Amino acid sequence: MSSTIKDTWLRITCPFILISLSLVSQQLLALNVDKAIIAARLIFFIVLNFELARVIILLVRSRFPGLALTKRRIVTSSILSVLLTFVVISLSTWVSRLYGDKPVSFFDETVLNFLQSFWIGALIVAPYEVLYFYYLLLRSEKEKEQLQKATIESRLHSLQAQINPHFLFNSLNTLAALTVKDPYKAEAFTIEMSAVYRYLLLNNTQRLTTVKNELDFIHSFLHLLKTRFDEGFTYCVDVDPAFHAYLMPPLTLQILVENAVKHNNFSDYAPLHLHISVDDDQQLVVTNTLQKKAQTGPASGYGLSNIISRYNLLQQREVMVIESANEFKVVLPLISSVYEGAYC
Repeated sequence: MSSTIKDTWLRITCPFILISLSLVSQQLLALNVDKAIIAARLIFFIVLNFELARVIILLVRSRFPGLALTKRRIVTSSILSVLLTFVVISLSTWVSRLYGDKPVSFFDETVLNFLQSFWIGALIVAPYEVLYFYYLLLRSEKEKEQLQKATIESRLHSLQAQINPHFLFNSLNTLAALTVKDPYKAEAFTIEMSAVYRYLLLNNTQRLTTVKNELDFIHSFLHLLKTRFDEGFTYCVDVDPAFHAYLMPPLTLQILVENAVKHNNFSDYAPLHLHISVDDDQQLVVTNTLQKKAQTGPASGYGLSNIISRYNLLQQREVMVIESANEFKVVLPLISSVYEGAYC
């Protein structure tokens, strides 16, 4: 609505109302030749005033978009529209002098013009702001619904990935082998496995979680993978505690780790290494070595597309995916802990 706004009806209705009010206020309804000329001048300058004010409103809107900047946008649009209107009215009054229409004193004329500029400017700004505010509310509701849908889909995907028979079979096999070989490791494996499921259940309704919660969860998840693959899988999590209060969509790291394990070949001789850190731009970076498996079919790309979609709906910086010959990297924006509506 900011640049391709469909406001033809508004551009017809508003000038008509302004012209009617101005004609009444100047008692120009009983038109003769002289009055008709003045009326034509009035129509011309009001239409000109409205169109120029419309351009100003749209420029200010592009500079201060969204609900968060509503107050600044309204104040700026109103001030500029009033000043513009004052200039146009003063120009109209000067033109009227050419036709012998002599207003009272210059001071009274200026005061009258300034007072008129307020109500005319307000009548131009008000409908645009009301419609824009309504549009923003509708868009906010739509984006909230889309985000909830994306979150639900992500949650279902994650739960399916973890609770599917293949995952349970591998986990239980690992646990059974450890119970015989190393009861201590079996106990640690069971604790971490329960932590993984607990996180999945507790975070299935939240749009965002803290980086600390996500890292605590991914430590448990990585422990399961490390126990299962042993020397074939290594990892390093290097995130300064100063970033723990930031926010991110839950289960994002799990999806990226799953993708790394799913799409790469690795063994004790050529291990898969995963690194989680924060870069100089205060963004979370997840990097894994690239040893691609031969694709037997088209990749779904579901995991990455879901992450990108959720960040877009949260109106955050773009998620970057960088692939080189030996490395695959995903850069995730960290969201401020004061993000509006973070846990809604």
